[in-house]
Amino acid sequence: MALAAPVVSATPAAAAPPPPCLTSDLSLSWAPGGTAVSGGAEPGSSRTAVVALRNAGGATCLLDGFPKVTLAQGATTENLVDQRSLSHSTVTLAPGASARFTLTFQQGQSGEDGVVEPVTAIVTPPNNTASTNMRWRWGPVAEQESANPPRNFVGPVVAA
Repeated sequence: MALAAPVVSATPAAAAPPPPCLTSDLSLSWAPGGTAVSGGAEPGSSRTAVVALRNAGGATCLLDGFPKVTLAQGATTENLVDQRSLSHSTVTLAPGASARFTLTFQQGQSGEDGVVEPVTAIVTPPNNTASTNMRWRWGPVAEQESANPPRNFVGPVVAA
């Protein structure tokens, strides 16, 4: 007489979420859609520039939160603050897919005190320590230190 094996119902295991996107797997570029003007615009005006982050890696990954952005001209730097008034959610990036974030900054007057004339935007994607450099092409920026409330922000990563 054969004994029957007990019936065990199998529940599918939840798939583990993809890992965070690494800086080395992302290709960053300036994207259309902002109000920034190459070389700068009217001093005192608030401008936006959009950055696209494309998954150039071979696997799906996640972006969640705010990138760190520092505008630099030699040793002179300007750190943008997180625009916490904007909500964010996790963005899943398949290989070749893109997400974006927006920089908001106050245009400065070249040569004036309290103005940085960046040549580079140093961008560290969320949940990373490695950064990548982008050539800044939007002209002088009024420094944050003299502003209350702050006027130079980085928005969260959002789906493109």
